[in-house]
Amino acid sequence: MRGPHELHRPAFSGDTGAADPELVAHLAALDGTAARRLPAVRALATARVFVPVTAALTTDLASASPGLDKHAEMALVTITGRDGRRAVPAFTSAAALLAWHPDVRLVPVEGARAARTALDDGAAAVLVDPGQPTQLVVTGSELDQLAAVWSEATGGGPAG
Repeated sequence: MRGPHELHRPAFSGDTGAADPELVAHLAALDGTAARRLPAVRALATARVFVPVTAALTTDLASASPGLDKHAEMALVTITGRDGRRAVPAFTSAAALLAWHPDVRLVPVEGARAARTALDDGAAAVLVDPGQPTQLVVTGSELDQLAAVWSEATGGGPAG
């Protein structure tokens, strides 16, 4: 039993940032068929992935008084496709995310939580390892089902 001043252990304590071997194997096996896609999406649900966040300035610098402190909020990075729909990028490893964009903060989450966060943020997809040969785009009912895994695991609430 925890005492009143004990902290919860981080969900990914001891994580080295390396890719989940099971997820990577399923992504490498993708061949465009549902028979290979379903196991990859299932593996994504429980695998740790990294989503990028960045600081977004919340103080209007043009109207700010001299000496006023700047304020920033952390914002989820999204990618907008040619069709105008937004996707949340998720990376199988810290190295992959930092190679994609070295100036972002890495946030480790389960794939199902990334899906729930994408939907809560109004995105239409989760894009796993964008630009890589093993890229996986999760949209539509797959995204809904993946997000439902997180909601069920946390009692039905939104990501947070």
